[in-house]
Amino acid sequence: MNLLVWNLPRRCAAREVRRFLEHELGDLVSDIEVHGAGTAQAYAIARLATDVPYIGEAIAQKLCRQRLLDAPLRARASASGDASTRLH
Repeated sequence: MNLLVWNLPRRCAAREVRRFLEHELGDLVSDIEVHGAGTAQAYAIARLATDVPYIGEAIAQKLCRQRLLDAPLRARASASGDASTRLH
């Protein structure tokens, strides 16, 4: 199960995104990839340590209530991790 996270602030480096997600997700995440850091199209894919869809969606909903550098995050769980499935 993958967690897609977008609406990342342009002024946020990949390292900051990774650190934030590691802190928020703890042991639930096994790997984090950040793509396009510093651009309006930046997003992250976090590989979750679960394959249960409703748990992935619950984690996504929790992240949607979070802010990173005052930007409200958007997130959704995905079995494939394909960034094209993001909501806009």
